Amino acid sequence: MERKFFLGIADNDLFASVVVGDPSGKVIATSVGGSVNYHYWGLEQARANLMDLVHQTVGWDRRASLAGACFTYKADFAVTEWKMPDLVSGFLEGTDVMVEDFATSSLLGMHGGEDRLFLVGGHSGLAVFEDSTGRQLQTRQEALMWNPIMRLNSKLQEVAGVDRNQCVEDLLYLKSQIALGKGLGVFTDILDQRVSQGSSLALEVAYELAYDLVQMVTSMSAHFRGLEPVIGLYGQILLGSQTIRTRVHHLLSLLFPQCRIVDVPLAPAKGAYLSSVLTRRSGFEQEVITNLFN
Repeated sequence: MERKFFLGIADNDLFASVVVGDPSGKVIATSVGGSVNYHYWGLEQARANLMDLVHQTVGWDRRASLAGACFTYKADFAVTEWKMPDLVSGFLEGTDVMVEDFATSSLLGMHGGEDRLFLVGGHSGLAVFEDSTGRQLQTRQEALMWNPIMRLNSKLQEVAGVDRNQCVEDLLYLKSQIALGKGLGVFTDILDQRVSQGSSLALEVAYELAYDLVQMVTSMSAHFRGLEPVIGLYGQILLGSQTIRTRVHHLLSLLFPQCRIVDVPLAPAKGAYLSSVLTRRSGFEQEVITNLFN
């Protein structure tokens, strides 16, 4: 009998993370590739990227072994409905395809206790909280407040006329790289580099971003039911900058000494994979989840 696999894909408009596993919760492969958001990139490019991801993880000749696939999208624009047949037609015809809410997938893909909080620091700032009853709450930073260009412009206006020439040059260089279309990975790399070289303005920008992320956690803390929340960190700003991540760790550890802080770059994709499996494994939910996180 041919072995069956399940596919979980989490997309953030720029790239897609993938987790492939079997029906028992054992992960077989993970990968990162091009975005499969057809609203953003167009159907042709999204299909090409999806084909490449299937080839990398399952193998093109073995794609018929995919029993289920679940997609979750963190779109930077409103999408009321995701229509998948056009995306998967022709090469995932025998696969049960579903779309899961991003917040639900992300929390499902985190291993934790009664209180779980998924903290996103990327192209947007987002915190998603779930307690032991399954109740979910969300808060987010306004997109304009989170925009790196606006952050740098605001900081440059603050120091206008102040004799901090080299630090100002550092911020102008950061701004120029973003303006050239460089990704957040370049932004975080340069930010950390300038901080290590002693740029006080770069450090201020990093700490302000960290503060805003922590503030979202504190806004959710009134809903914590236990003393040991699990806080999962996700996103290029948060995981790509050592300066920001260290500061967030430090502040959260002071505010919530008993919390457990974990990096969860694959949580949305893991959650999508679990959603795909659990729809077919009724009665075995805890077994599958235990296998995945072990």
